Amino acid sequence: MVSKLSILKTYYHLPLEDQFSFTYEDEHYYLTNKPFPLYYQKYISLLQINPFKIINNIYQQKNSQGYILYQVQSIPLDIQKIISLSLIPQETKTIKEIKKEWIQYYESILIYTPLNSLEYQIIYYSLFTLCQLSIELLNHYFLSTTAINLSYQHKNIHSYEDVYLIENINLNLYIHDVFYLYLNNTITINQLEQIINEYNLTSKDLQILLCYALFPQMCLVHFHEDSLTKKRRRLVKYNKKLYSLILLLQKYIQIPPLKWIK
Repeated sequence: MVSKLSILKTYYHLPLEDQFSFTYEDEHYYLTNKPFPLYYQKYISLLQINPFKIINNIYQQKNSQGYILYQVQSIPLDIQKIISLSLIPQETKTIKEIKKEWIQYYESILIYTPLNSLEYQIIYYSLFTLCQLSIELLNHYFLSTTAINLSYQHKNIHSYEDVYLIENINLNLYIHDVFYLYLNNTITINQLEQIINEYNLTSKDLQILLCYALFPQMCLVHFHEDSLTKKRRRLVKYNKKLYSLILLLQKYIQIPPLKWIK
């Protein structure tokens, strides 16, 4: 069976790894002999764009022993459309399932973490407390059988390219993109409030947004690779964004006292 590595070397003169996607000279590519996944085709169809250009091989042919090389194109970021699509339900997950996943996630990162200094302990227990609080609020607002919508979301959104990368799209809680666009300063707190009103987000929507925001995944995902200084800065930044979000959500839903977050 011919390998992707062989195809890249023979037909494109690209000495790259044998993998589905790769970056070469700051451009992102997909090499595949199969159609794109159905969930991805559906998402691109909903966006009503074609973010790919087929690259001819050195023989000026599109097909290389059944493989086609696609290059991701520079398409302007339509934040409104991304947000709109992110709120369209595709599947559901129960609160019980969400709690189980969150608990397993933070335990896998924090439980066996050595505490080397007092400041390290403070950061550790701050994150642990946020995790616990997010679970407690899920219990406070919802029944374990309550169904929460999932939709097409992005692991990261920092540039136009992030929107169209297949490996960056998954099914997640429908408020994920809205929260992360706010968290990475793509939208402001005022724009977030406009989204709340424009899309008529319900109390249930805002309650799950709060619970999701309290779960400090952005800090946890970098926890072991960050230096102590980065851990502290990341947590301080996170808490500031969280505090502003809580002040906003208090206008729409009842929130138990969270005065320690500042």
